[in-house]
Amino acid sequence: MHRSKPRHRSKDVGMAENSTVTVDSAVAAGAVLETWGHFMPALEGGWVRAKGGGLAAVTRVPAPPLNGVWVAGADADPQHIADLLDEVAATGLPHCLQFRPGAVERMTKLALSRSMTREEDIPLMALDDAGQLDAAQAVSGLTIRELSPKEAPAHARLAAAGFELPVEMFLQLTTPALLAAPGVRCYLGEVEGQPVTTGLGFTIGSYVAIFNIATPPGHRRHGYGAAVTARAVADGLGAGASWSWLQASAAGQPVYERLGFRTVETWQCWIAAGKTHK
Repeated sequence: MHRSKPRHRSKDVGMAENSTVTVDSAVAAGAVLETWGHFMPALEGGWVRAKGGGLAAVTRVPAPPLNGVWVAGADADPQHIADLLDEVAATGLPHCLQFRPGAVERMTKLALSRSMTREEDIPLMALDDAGQLDAAQAVSGLTIRELSPKEAPAHARLAAAGFELPVEMFLQLTTPALLAAPGVRCYLGEVEGQPVTTGLGFTIGSYVAIFNIATPPGHRRHGYGAAVTARAVADGLGAGASWSWLQASAAGQPVYERLGFRTVETWQCWIAAGKTHK
């Protein structure tokens, strides 16, 4: 089934503003695992396994944040999480272990026992007030359009430039099949016909998850990344969602805060290098 056309008019955003939504950390954490559960199997060779308060997920893209185990339960059984990590490690891919504050003691011991390395903590952010979305999209000279599934490579190329990573990774991650999946919308922002920013929204039930917001270095500090984020959120709200979530980098966090996102909690992230990059 195909998606409906994008909707990001004030009327739709206003509908979200008139509803009262309270997103707590448990709800947001559940959304993270649920989103991975929908997202990973949409990729060729991708899979998920749930066990004991954790979710193992593999994209087969050779990047630690895209394969690993996510732990939403504060009382998750370390042995169950270890079993899930074993399944991921068996792929030979670099991978991660991410977990909520309540699970720090048990999961840190597990990560250290496996010689994993701690990376930068990851803010889990939620937006439940759409008041800033219209203004953020009003950037002079910028036009944002939704990409068709066959235009997936355009997103991959710009995302690679924005994250300064190999384009092959994003071509493998954001395929035409993924963009054709229900609830997925991908965007390209242009100024005078030149691509300057891109992003992806994934609407599942009551929320829209935001990924791959990327602006190449030469086009930053113009509000382009905020604009494409606002468009993705607004379209999700217009399609029936009532709130949005994302995981932010340290550099992106202030941008999202200006849009109305707030940090509900911060997750630790530990990585293992893996044995192969095939």
